[in-house]
Amino acid sequence: MIGIEPEIIDQCKGGKHMAQMRLYETFYKRVYNACYRVLYDSLEAEDAMQESFLKAFSSIGSYNDAVPFEAWLVRIAINTSIDKLRKRDVDAISLNENIYSGIPDDNDDEDWEKILNRVSQVKAAIAKLPDSNRLIINLYLIEGYDHEEIAEILNIAPGTARIQYMRAKQKLLQLIWKEA
Repeated sequence: MIGIEPEIIDQCKGGKHMAQMRLYETFYKRVYNACYRVLYDSLEAEDAMQESFLKAFSSIGSYNDAVPFEAWLVRIAINTSIDKLRKRDVDAISLNENIYSGIPDDNDDEDWEKILNRVSQVKAAIAKLPDSNRLIINLYLIEGYDHEEIAEILNIAPGTARIQYMRAKQKLLQLIWKEA
């Protein structure tokens, strides 16, 4: 996570535009990427990113420095992106397990090429998932939220989040094996 000086956040709380610009310049790529992983549309992700910063700056007075600023900001971005998905009339679904493959101990180029090929297959399969499944996969595997956090974000029960994750994971695995 990227660190930011507390003085910059204090200046933002005071409405200083230069401090807001500094926060924007520091975090815009991270926020855009989080939005894109939820929405899979560059224009919508750009819009969600801008909206996220506006929400963050308007509510920065409620920011609690016990939480890293980047985590707080990315959470706003993910929630904003989910709201955009809901406007598309999509049911949000949750996923539950990490998919890790063994990483070779040595630096054998052939092994790394195989891993990179596999990563490309997984990314392609994720992109083919329905929005609701892709959302859960991204929240769990990419953003690193646990099921309780996902349930809170999506406003569903943790058990529902786990079940939805398992279903989405099954769909993802089917797509991966189908392409293999």
